[in-house]
Amino acid sequence: MTQFRGLTTLGLLAGLALAAPASAATLTTAFDADNFNDGVMFDVSVLGGPLSLQGIGINADAGTFDYSVYYRAGGIGDAVNTPSAWTLLGSFAALTTAGPGVATLLDIADIELAGGATYGFYVTDAGAFSVQYTTSTGAVGDVLAADDALAVRVGYGVTGVFGEASSPRAFNGTLAYAAVVPEPASWALMIAGFGLVGAAMRRRSARTRSVRVSFG
Repeated sequence: MTQFRGLTTLGLLAGLALAAPASAATLTTAFDADNFNDGVMFDVSVLGGPLSLQGIGINADAGTFDYSVYYRAGGIGDAVNTPSAWTLLGSFAALTTAGPGVATLLDIADIELAGGATYGFYVTDAGAFSVQYTTSTGAVGDVLAADDALAVRVGYGVTGVFGEASSPRAFNGTLAYAAVVPEPASWALMIAGFGLVGAAMRRRSARTRSVRVSFG
């Protein structure tokens, strides 16, 4: 029973170990738009450990528009025209853009991206024809831009909301992110938890040996 209590203690401590983002970084693709539509859809691959995606900057026509951002764990796959396969990440009503060639920030709610995983992202203006991107010379899924943490891949231009898709299209924009690391206090909690478990197991082992001597 002591061992069970020790393991329970460790589980509670691990549950209390909150993840905190480290210093922020950005990955930017080329702003060399030669095409535009109502939206752009692309995959992002996490190349290392878990990350917190904190913002998406888009290349947009000058004006005031309504934007929505969707994501899909596992990447776009065959869900280009399947709204039910996607999750709404944020909506931005009457957003005045910075104009072409400058990133317009979509300040999404932070989302944790698992290490080694791929996610699809889709930015749409619901029909305003404001999203600028580039007609790619590569194929859908090719790496468009990458650093040590992330890779942005060639994707699609999309008409309307989950409408007709054109490919290959290259996202013009910026991803703001931060690595997710345990806080120092969380490490201390986990280390303390391991210590408690070790002590509990040693006490249990000692009692077991004592019982064997008494009845041997």
